Amino acid sequence: MRYYYNQFGLGVETGIDMPFESIGVIGNPTNAGNLLDFSIGQFDTYTTMQLAQYVSTVANEGYRVQPHLLKEIRQPGSDEQELGPVLKVENTEVMNRVEMGQDYIDRVQQGFSLVFSPGGTASNSTWSGFPYPIAGKTGTAENPQFKNGELVANTENLTLVGYSPIEDPEVAFAVVVPKNGTGIGQYPINHKIGRRILDKYYELKENKEEDQGTESESDASQTE
Repeated sequence: MRYYYNQFGLGVETGIDMPFESIGVIGNPTNAGNLLDFSIGQFDTYTTMQLAQYVSTVANEGYRVQPHLLKEIRQPGSDEQELGPVLKVENTEVMNRVEMGQDYIDRVQQGFSLVFSPGGTASNSTWSGFPYPIAGKTGTAENPQFKNGELVANTENLTLVGYSPIEDPEVAFAVVVPKNGTGIGQYPINHKIGRRILDKYYELKENKEEDQGTESESDASQTE
């Protein structure tokens, strides 16, 4: 199982361009029942960056792409309003393709889209009115709290991963909110954070498209 999880970026380095990357916490199984926990994500612990790479691999038809904080390096511009010439660009690098048939990837993608459909675990008021198609997965990983060897509280790490749009995805995200309460009525903070991430992404995209449209109109006017 770890062999296949690793291919999605879980439990291994994602390759992100920053030092001292953690690979999470790899558990040491002590009984056969741990395998059942592991199969639903309740044994090894992964970083938020690993979860982001995992969901982007699903969105990318099984291709795991190396994440970058750095996009490009430029020379100083001639003034504050202008960027200088590009010196270096960090190109997209595919690290591996998951070793499984396309029909398995298709089925996972279908399941992810149903998560945000009526009746899915992400179908709630937070996403009401969201105008773009989205796919993803919710999570409530048990995280009991102990003091002096005794259980003092049952908490859950609320998680949410996703990508949008469903066809030709442009953005993937991962949210982890640790040590929340449990049970019915739990505050959906993971959903609220995810919604704000995608709202901001599409807002920035629309603003960029409007700016490019204005520049095109200006260029056309000058040509005339």
